[in-house]
Amino acid sequence: MKNTIITLLFLLIVGIIIWDIFFRVRPVSPPVVEYRYVTDTIIDSVPYVVPKPYPVPTPPKIVVIYDSLKLDSMQLVLSEKNIIILGLKEQIAIHQNFLKQFPNNPKLLSLDLNRDTIGISLLQISGQIHEARWPMDFNRFNYRWDFNSGLTRIVTKPPPIEKRLIPDYFVGGGVDLLWLSPYLSGRAEISWNKLRLHGTTELGFLRKEASSIKIGLEYKLNAQSRN
Repeated sequence: MKNTIITLLFLLIVGIIIWDIFFRVRPVSPPVVEYRYVTDTIIDSVPYVVPKPYPVPTPPKIVVIYDSLKLDSMQLVLSEKNIIILGLKEQIAIHQNFLKQFPNNPKLLSLDLNRDTIGISLLQISGQIHEARWPMDFNRFNYRWDFNSGLTRIVTKPPPIEKRLIPDYFVGGGVDLLWLSPYLSGRAEISWNKLRLHGTTELGFLRKEASSIKIGLEYKLNAQSRN
């Protein structure tokens, strides 16, 4: 009879675990939102002010410098307000304020964004193309780039504390009412996401029958995954 009850309990626990893993209906994730909107254009009469850099300088990890191409066939023509470039398939006019405001700043050629990397390619006023790449961690830092200070950052969140799997220990005592015997107990357990391994030891003082050593494994149905 005892073996039958143990077998039934074991099968019941295994069945619950199988149902929770393979058959339980879980909430459906929300659909992907597609942003559909018309971009607003705002004309501000206030001159643009470069934001102040963050206090921590962040040098690039990789720097690539390219050889510039010679464009001797191009000609520049100065008009009243614009600089006209001749020699291309079409005429390009550049307003003089394009050079008057931030004259030392290079032209942005490309910006590459990855999950953990940013790459910026610039055309310097010397005609040289300069590419730099930085490792990024948006979970911990905010970044800001400008030509004079380069890339700077500020800490927004401290680094996550690594969770180590350390057992929890408990010590106690009591009275066994069935045998009227005092006992000393000790317990240890380790918890994962949905599993808990535990062991309990009880040492009876007056009767040896009150002593026991137990080891168990439990499965938690409503556990949440740790990040």
